[in-house]
Amino acid sequence: MKKKNYLRGNFNKLTSFFKPLPLTALFLIVFITNGYSINNTVNNNGEINLQQLTITGTVLSDGIGGPIPGVSILVKGTNIGAITDFDGNYTINVPSSNSILVFSYIGFTTIEKKVDNNKTINVTLTADVSELDEIIVVGYGVAKKETLTGAVEQVKAKAFQDLAVTSPALALQGRTPGLTVTRSSTRPGGEGLGFLIRGQTSVNGIAPLLVIDGVPALNNSSFSDMNPDDVDNISILKGASASVYGARGAGGVIIVTTKKGKGEVKVEASTVLRHSTIGIRPPSPTMQEYASVYLEAASNDVNPYYFFWDKESLEGMAAGEERIYENGILGNIYLGNGNLFDQMYGSTFSNQHNVSISGSTEKSDFRLSGGYDHNVGGLKTTYDGAKKYNFAFNYNYNVNEKLKIGVNVSYFHKHFSGPSTGLGSESLSYDAPLFLAKNPFGQWNSNFGVIGGGNNAIASTVDGGRTNNKTEQFRFIFSTNYKITDNLSFAGTFSMARDLKNYQKYVLNVPTYGWFGNKANSSVNTTPYIYEEKDEGTYKNIKGALNYKKSFGNHNLTGTLAIEAELKTSKNLDVRRDGFEDYGVYDLNLAPIDVNVATNGGAGTYGFYGYIARVNYDYKQKYLLELQGRRDGSSRFAEGYKFFNYGSLTAGWVVSNEDFLSDNNILSFLKLRGGYGDLGSVSGVSTFGYLQGVSFGTSLFGQNAGWQTTATANGAFSTSTSWEHIQNQEIGLDFRLLNDKVYGSVDFFKKKNIGMLIRGKVAEVFGATEPVTNLGVMKTTGWEVVLGWRDRVGEFDLGISANMSDTRNVLLSYEGRESDNADLGFAEGLNLASDGNLREGDPLNSFYMYKTDGFFKDEAEVDAYYAKYTETSAGIIPSEFNADTRLRPGDVKIVDTNGDNVIDDKDLEYKGDNSSHYVFGVNLDATYKNWDISAFFQGTLQQNVHRTGYLAYPFARRYTNHTSAFLGQTWTEENPTAEFPRTSTNYLRAAWNYEYSDFMLQNNAYVRLKSLVIGYNFEDLKIGKTNINKLRVYFSGNDLFELSTLDDGYDPESTSNTNGSNASYPFMRTWAFGVKVSL
Repeated sequence: MKKKNYLRGNFNKLTSFFKPLPLTALFLIVFITNGYSINNTVNNNGEINLQQLTITGTVLSDGIGGPIPGVSILVKGTNIGAITDFDGNYTINVPSSNSILVFSYIGFTTIEKKVDNNKTINVTLTADVSELDEIIVVGYGVAKKETLTGAVEQVKAKAFQDLAVTSPALALQGRTPGLTVTRSSTRPGGEGLGFLIRGQTSVNGIAPLLVIDGVPALNNSSFSDMNPDDVDNISILKGASASVYGARGAGGVIIVTTKKGKGEVKVEASTVLRHSTIGIRPPSPTMQEYASVYLEAASNDVNPYYFFWDKESLEGMAAGEERIYENGILGNIYLGNGNLFDQMYGSTFSNQHNVSISGSTEKSDFRLSGGYDHNVGGLKTTYDGAKKYNFAFNYNYNVNEKLKIGVNVSYFHKHFSGPSTGLGSESLSYDAPLFLAKNPFGQWNSNFGVIGGGNNAIASTVDGGRTNNKTEQFRFIFSTNYKITDNLSFAGTFSMARDLKNYQKYVLNVPTYGWFGNKANSSVNTTPYIYEEKDEGTYKNIKGALNYKKSFGNHNLTGTLAIEAELKTSKNLDVRRDGFEDYGVYDLNLAPIDVNVATNGGAGTYGFYGYIARVNYDYKQKYLLELQGRRDGSSRFAEGYKFFNYGSLTAGWVVSNEDFLSDNNILSFLKLRGGYGDLGSVSGVSTFGYLQGVSFGTSLFGQNAGWQTTATANGAFSTSTSWEHIQNQEIGLDFRLLNDKVYGSVDFFKKKNIGMLIRGKVAEVFGATEPVTNLGVMKTTGWEVVLGWRDRVGEFDLGISANMSDTRNVLLSYEGRESDNADLGFAEGLNLASDGNLREGDPLNSFYMYKTDGFFKDEAEVDAYYAKYTETSAGIIPSEFNADTRLRPGDVKIVDTNGDNVIDDKDLEYKGDNSSHYVFGVNLDATYKNWDISAFFQGTLQQNVHRTGYLAYPFARRYTNHTSAFLGQTWTEENPTAEFPRTSTNYLRAAWNYEYSDFMLQNNAYVRLKSLVIGYNFEDLKIGKTNINKLRVYFSGNDLFELSTLDDGYDPESTSNTNGSNASYPFMRTWAFGVKVSL
């Protein structure tokens, strides 16, 4: 690719980025100064004091008894302030004896002291329990952050505040180390959200377990389609801490806790207006660029190939001549700048609204909420968007001093509607940019005149059919807690979830016409059809737990014994009928039954059983120990293999609680922790994989030939298949310095899957698909770092935090796929020259490329190359006896890495993997009085990308669009020092030069301004007769700006889980304005 301008955010981009900010500021100024009554914002008794009082004192900590430097002291209602010195001393001048001093410091409770007649005011600050004794939700319970021995992170509701995201999953990107959230598109309903905790652990792609309010989620939609406004906090369990979930904890656990009512009854409402604009535009060459690519490549060929065109026509196109061209094949045809990107995509408006009522008393608490989100995509030609409705109700009631009960109900309905064609591989990236969408008669224009062909992506999106996907999910949880004794209690939960999906897709034939109005021989979507699918799933979960908690002097003990059972059922039915026509009514019955009908269906049942035990012990909250055990059983395995035991042992030492550090003013907190845990997974195992599957069908045979019913075995099966078994080892430390101003953590971990499920090798004469067995071994190692700073400077609260993590995996055993290339290749049925292949000794998603040694300088080098490396049937070297394919100066020299004098797939070398490395997030925030601002940056420093598809390299395909990214940067006789080799219209030489050559790897390093929030809070506001406790107005922006090393036109996030170049849907930036009201 061409050399990257690392300052992708140039001056023009920066100015456009800040354009909405003056408007937001103007609104706030007008709102503040427009005569509204604001109470209790100024404390002024009208007195004029000519003589000031001088107050001195010392601020101490109640925990260690020592002085606290850096404490902020403010005279309430004024800008007068002071800060304590290193010994905790301060001096401040106050206006009068009625003045009130406010003492505040991060991690301690803020207190106020009236001056009165005192000249010396000494203060002792108490540690803020909410800061230092924070409670974190863990599996089957809660734990104090100070005494946690496992690797657990928590993201609070504040992270979701004002982000204007449609899913809480999007708010998690980059927020915590070790958790990777990816998305492949910003198209509503097609975001392709994925979660990964501490890297891959299996070739079967183990995903994190999602738990909502203590109950495993039915599917990913349970979380990704939640209302972000209903989320209170999210805990991420990593490594050994997830072993309490046993066979489902190998991929980590994401625990979501929803909001509950607190305090007096209050009504909260919010509305957000979103404006989305196009971010990074995917490649979309113009007519001039397309023709220039053809001319440049053809000039390098002995026998130039011009497709349907000729040299003179291409020269006219390259000059930008939009006119009728004479063509011997297509006849007279109008060719113009058919880059239709701006006609297809543009800015859109969306909206989001939430309302809730909540409160609590001594006996009960409740919260009722509703939400509506209308997310409109960036497509302009037709509607492409999703509407979502959310409802949630939480209620908890204390029946008496011993018994508590609770009900949790939630529901969402989501309807996506968009075009069924025109946005995939048949999109703008496919069509040559020479054909306008319509001819002068208003008819859809054929791409190649009356001959027809191509797609006409705009016609396809407008008239080519629709996709409608309706999903709804209901979730019910009933919980009870009974206090048996002061130290022993019982907690029980019953939950049920139901998911319904109705999916319909119909594809219509779209006639196209030549420029002069005559109908073309072919049309868009030559095979019209209608497809309908109905899916339903039900999940039931019941569990009971005995919880014990007791302190014996300095010894603290807690324990849990639990049992859990769950049942999941599913049913699906799908039907397709070809030959569907548009009658204005879109129903399956309107399609013919004698063309092509395909019907499929199925049902499944899955049972799960688990016994859980956990013991936590600490001595003076100094020496910490946790033991967890679990025995899980699954219906997926045969008798004798259904159950497996899992467990973990973690320990910690709070060094800062030792007496020898009691007088330390630098180190506020230091905890060392480490542990080992066993986890499992059933990924890669079908519901009844231990039984022989049979497929029924029909076949024409017999002495008197006729259709006969057939039964066919689905392949081999294994009755000894069992759980994947993952061993976890980890060590880490948590620290706080300088009275908690500086904080952070460091973790190192190693995971080893010693029972990975793979298909083993069998003899070629076996005659069936290999059974799944536990013969694979894979290892993953990594580290995580968090570092932050927070402080109060005058009336400013400032904070900065950063996190970074990295994981590396290696496939240790995969049934004989050795690291020696000679044992691989075509002979073993493994073509390494395709992305995502597996080889022992290398990571998952590895790239195997040909090593190159520059370009041929002259014909003499080419002759010597052919003399040394003779053409063979297994080789890839183009024939020297064909003038079109023969290598020439400017072509690449592929190195014979194994020295066998043959250039073939055995010369491929490992060149890296597609996983993201050094993933990071940086958060900046500041608060001044009622103003606040926060900015969050997210990105990665290393990820190898090998682009595939139509626009991967020049002439990856002859008949499609062509990338312009290489224009002017390829070898020519006039430019022999170019970065890239000679181009050619011959696909064999094009593939030789570009496909799987080592210089085609890109590093997808980027940093993105993921979110920016600027807000102002009004308190005790009165508008007319309405009293408003709190009113917040804010500007919020998502994905506003990025610096990227990619230079092929693709968004760095779209490359996070795909290397394709066919899709054209742009990533969007979001600018939002929101208002929140609390009554």
